[in-house]
Amino acid sequence: MRRYTTLAMESRGDIRCITLNRPERRNAFDNRMMSELIQAFDESAQEPSLRGILLSSAGPVFCAGADLQWMQPTSPVSDAQATDDAHRLTRMYRAIDGSPCPVIARVQGPAFGGGLGLMAVCDIVVAAEDATFSLSEARLGLIPAVIAPFLLRKAGESFLRRYALTGETFTTAVAHRFGLVHDVVSQSDLDDRITELIDTIMRVAPRATRATKELVLKIRPLPDQEREMSCAEANASARCGSEAVEGLRAFVEKRLPQWAVGQAQPSERKRPKEHHVASRPT
Repeated sequence: MRRYTTLAMESRGDIRCITLNRPERRNAFDNRMMSELIQAFDESAQEPSLRGILLSSAGPVFCAGADLQWMQPTSPVSDAQATDDAHRLTRMYRAIDGSPCPVIARVQGPAFGGGLGLMAVCDIVVAAEDATFSLSEARLGLIPAVIAPFLLRKAGESFLRRYALTGETFTTAVAHRFGLVHDVVSQSDLDDRITELIDTIMRVAPRATRATKELVLKIRPLPDQEREMSCAEANASARCGSEAVEGLRAFVEKRLPQWAVGQAQPSERKRPKEHHVASRPT
């Protein structure tokens, strides 16, 4: 496994843990961190045995977006340099978004600007109830252009209009209401909830999980009719596969499927307390 300077990376069984590791800079992006995140997720994508990726950060802040000290010395920046930086940032988000296995974000503290982009490209986001968020670019004379497509898909146009235009700080409850955060828990329950989610992922069929993620990414840009046809074909392919044979047989025989043997069952674990907040607007 490659060693990085801005990330800490380790494997825990079939789960890859990638940690933003610039706590002294509030885990803000610079060129090196962007490049290393691309490399880390590209490397992980080449490992078919991985069942999931946990994206977390060191220190009290999840991610402060772009490192302003890195940006400021080159300001005003040339068009060529600004374009190159923006494309590198886009490649970083695409590498995470396109991960073939599920990506869980552990959000223990504030996320600003590009940190919200990280949350938008993760499959599952668990956040502490006291975390805070902001699309702060407009306060700095910038716009959240690179992260806008990802946030638009995840949280919607209403979210962007409300919070990108004002730069206002908002709460985890608001992030949950717009679908940017899935699970809201107390700070003390954060790791328990992450463990529970990883256990859940480890109980589902690994090839089916990857095929489902691939399907979601594939059908996202398709018109309705093509989307329906792709889904029907994916359903037929999965049904004819060996995992379906084992899964259905295990259900009939009232036993665990082979891929779930050794995984704790829900009744065996203490469920962390989830905090109920308002549902997402329709």
